[in-house]
Amino acid sequence: MARPENIFVVEDDLLYMNLIKRELEKMGYNRTRYFTTGQEAIQNLKKKPDIALLDYFLEKDFTGIDILKAIRKRFPDTQVIFLTASDDVNIAVDTMRNGAYDYIVKGDTAFIRIRHLLKKISEENERRAKSRSIIRFQIIIIIAIILISILGILYFHYFIN
Repeated sequence: MARPENIFVVEDDLLYMNLIKRELEKMGYNRTRYFTTGQEAIQNLKKKPDIALLDYFLEKDFTGIDILKAIRKRFPDTQVIFLTASDDVNIAVDTMRNGAYDYIVKGDTAFIRIRHLLKKISEENERRAKSRSIIRFQIIIIIAIILISILGILYFHYFIN
């Protein structure tokens, strides 16, 4: 089943990126963009990612935190998951303090965690979308009731009196 989320993956290790790509394809994510530099990712933010998987340490221009901040500034609802080879607690705290959804250490269980987190985020996004739809419907009903009431008052005022 195809998943609707638009995912950005920023990973400078091409081998690891291909592993992520294969895993995401297996999960049905077909709206995924892959970048090897932070510059590429930031230049493509206009494509509004719903989820971003960011390497913390990038070899070239920006860090994962730089990309996170750029995403947060433009799209605060985008969920960001960090991937890194480092299990340094200070890095984990730094990512979470800056608004990351979660932090995954690359290793044996990384893809299990990615699958779990993406499923969780997808379910949360779906609940949020349903909630917004219900709220929009309620607003439309309230506006309709107000308009009908106004029309009733005007009708009564001009035609009955």
